[in-house]
Amino acid sequence: MTRPQLVMKNLFRNRRRTLLTTASVTVSMFLLINFIAAYRYLAAPPEPEGMRRSLLVVPRVSSSVPLPLSYRPRIARLKGVAIVSPFVTFDGMYGGTDAWLTGFAADPEALLKIFNNWRVLPEQREAFVREKTALIAGRKLVEKFRWKLGDHIPIRSEGFHVTVDLVLRAVYTAEVGEEMIGIHWQYLSELWGQPDIAGAYLVIAESDREAAGLAKAIDDMFRNEAMETHTSTMMQFALDFLGRLGNVKRILLSISGAVLFAILLVVANSMAMSIRERTKELAVLRVLGFRPRDLQGLLTAESLAISLAGMALASLAAFGVFKLIAGYRVGGWMPIAIQLDLVTLGSTLFAAVATSLFSTGLPAHRAVHTELAEALRSVG
Repeated sequence: MTRPQLVMKNLFRNRRRTLLTTASVTVSMFLLINFIAAYRYLAAPPEPEGMRRSLLVVPRVSSSVPLPLSYRPRIARLKGVAIVSPFVTFDGMYGGTDAWLTGFAADPEALLKIFNNWRVLPEQREAFVREKTALIAGRKLVEKFRWKLGDHIPIRSEGFHVTVDLVLRAVYTAEVGEEMIGIHWQYLSELWGQPDIAGAYLVIAESDREAAGLAKAIDDMFRNEAMETHTSTMMQFALDFLGRLGNVKRILLSISGAVLFAILLVVANSMAMSIRERTKELAVLRVLGFRPRDLQGLLTAESLAISLAGMALASLAAFGVFKLIAGYRVGGWMPIAIQLDLVTLGSTLFAAVATSLFSTGLPAHRAVHTELAEALRSVG
């Protein structure tokens, strides 16, 4: 019998234990892969085409404080600015139902430029831009509520304390994210009763090169004013928002460490039990001529086989999950593009090998170096 055959035979001498251990390692490895991949995504998230030209201007003190409307023409006069529009998140309850709708309010042209993945028929686009009470909605949302073009859609917003009566004029399609809505900021501000303030400003630069300098130019222009500004790309704004919830990357690293420790405990406990039960058998093999280092290598190979099998299954599961969520956008604009790349796989492989070596090393060393007389008397 060859050594690989001996390893496989020993692995399946207790099938239930091996399967349960492999399942536990798979779940732990799956979590570890997700945390590592999410960490790498947050460290350098990809930006959609054209997103670098889209800047969000918010108050420096807090993004929940509105900006004066008088800032709009001053920003528009800066070199390299193509479009300036008030921009706020808008959500509310649809009609008399408890269905929650989420979207944005802005100038219609600016809204369609920032969400450049929305595909709209030309005549519907024109109708949405022209009519102040017009609504644009995603295809999935329209199909869910069985809306038709021309329908009146009442939405009650608790945040703005208003009920908007919108007319569906455009339906957009996209690869993902077809559950959003868009409305005219002018209509919302009139109902709100505060037409002289804006929640934030969406600034679209003429080019990526212009955008890099515009952020600094805008903040410099309003420095030492009553309401100073903080300007960043839409992507950076989303990352800053996550950062205000806590050090997300540090949390991911901490959880990854806890998961790695859990894997070590699972594999170590399983292998320790298996080795302890086979102490007499290992002594017999030594009598037959097996050297201690050969036996220790066989035991380590068993542990490594379990860890690698768990990693392989976890990688396949993670790959499937990442495919399912690929393209979704946080807040409608920040694409989720978590990938199972070589760094993530390499880190997980290192974790699998390291846990195998650490979990098997001490119990295997003890078992193969126990005095033969004592080992042969062992009852497991």
